[in-house]
Amino acid sequence: MIEQIKTWVQNLLAKWFAKPIPAVEEQPSDPAPKPKRKYTSHKEDRANFSELLDGIESTFESYKFPTLQSESWLDKDSIIGLKKLGAYVPNPWVMPDPYHEGDYKVEDVKVLPAIMCVSLGYKAYAKEEDDKMPAKFMFAIKHKKLPWNVAYKTGTPYLFGMAYEWRGKLVWLHMYMTVNRHSGRVEMCDELRDITNVIPSKSVASKHANGQASVIKRRQWGAAPLLYGTLDNDVEKTKQLYKGMFCTMLEWWVKRDERWNVIVKHNGDRLSFGVPNNMTKQYFKDRDKTIKTANGQSKKIVHYVKEHQRINENSVSKVKEHIRGLHDFNWKGYQVQVVSPKLERKTSAGFTPGATNMEDMNPQETSNVVYLSKLGKMLADFEERKAYK
Repeated sequence: MIEQIKTWVQNLLAKWFAKPIPAVEEQPSDPAPKPKRKYTSHKEDRANFSELLDGIESTFESYKFPTLQSESWLDKDSIIGLKKLGAYVPNPWVMPDPYHEGDYKVEDVKVLPAIMCVSLGYKAYAKEEDDKMPAKFMFAIKHKKLPWNVAYKTGTPYLFGMAYEWRGKLVWLHMYMTVNRHSGRVEMCDELRDITNVIPSKSVASKHANGQASVIKRRQWGAAPLLYGTLDNDVEKTKQLYKGMFCTMLEWWVKRDERWNVIVKHNGDRLSFGVPNNMTKQYFKDRDKTIKTANGQSKKIVHYVKEHQRINENSVSKVKEHIRGLHDFNWKGYQVQVVSPKLERKTSAGFTPGATNMEDMNPQETSNVVYLSKLGKMLADFEERKAYK
């Protein structure tokens, strides 16, 4: 028995050593590293978002300033209409170059909005120590024709101006400009102004007849008063600055229809800003991942879902682009409504009828007038109407 076991072990060892030794592949001394996933920086996005939040808070602060109506050139009804419509907070913020050479032109003259109002309330751009009257809002109101005291220019007329802060109150100043419907060129209009000349009396007879000085009043055409007092009273440079600001505002306003329209309300005041399709999550990322509904449930904010394929166990289905998440919610004390014009509805940027001066109308025509104060509220309600399924 022992001999049999001995023979079995010997045969097993013989078979084992008879097997060929498997070849070992030569390994490289420094294996190639796996390709790393390309990192996409969101530093600029976060900077833009921070700037946007600053603009939102500053705009609501600017709403608190009352209007100094006695010094404002814009009538009270128009001011109410602009506030009810609400200012648009631009993002990113871009200021035109006042030393730009050549004409400023509107790229697309097919859509010239009826009314625009943009916030200039950024703390970084409206420091009172840098400017005794910082601009808080910029606005434009389209007209059918220029008034009698404004020099004629070919094109669509706009009443363009800004609201400046002065001693805790807003002063609304304006001028007229036109947009050529063929070339898109922006032109400033001269205005008929009252000029007062004071001529000191030299002779005794002149002093006896007219006092110490003679006051002569006359009217003459000249650059709009709003063009003075900026950029060292250089009227031509100020014209370039305002032309660039108008074109920038028009571009911001029209492109609202290409972005998500975010409407924010606080203490009865209203503003809006735009977010690109692919950045809705990013803009609210640093706040709350989810929003508490009225029932106490947590729900993600609204976002856009691209068209994609859904792979099931035995089939593949196509999912069309759609909107998901909460559209209306309270966010840090602000009442927010997020709207996607791409899939649901447009903003008021496409509303284009021009205004008519009351003094140019017959008494019979005034019965059907929609004042700007009412129009601003109507356009705001239009943007906020419920259109979700």
